[in-house]
Amino acid sequence: MEPKEILDELRGILVARLKFEPRRAADVRLETPLPKGVEGSIGLDSLDFIELSIAIEDRFGITLDEAEDLVPHFASFETLCRYIAARTASG
Repeated sequence: MEPKEILDELRGILVARLKFEPRRAADVRLETPLPKGVEGSIGLDSLDFIELSIAIEDRFGITLDEAEDLVPHFASFETLCRYIAARTASG
């Protein structure tokens, strides 16, 4: 999958699993940061990251290794989409 296709899937997850308003999810771009406290971010907190991780595992059929430092991959939608694309291509 291409990063833009993955971004579309992630927008759906934001609405379905994290209860984002569809219009707010539609405004998400690849460069949009995820973590709360970062300027321009969608403001995810630690519980949101857990829910998002579970949804990613379910949707994309990959396992996020908790022993790996996942923080860099969850910095923005672009880093997350590239991570998912790499994992789905190799898995």
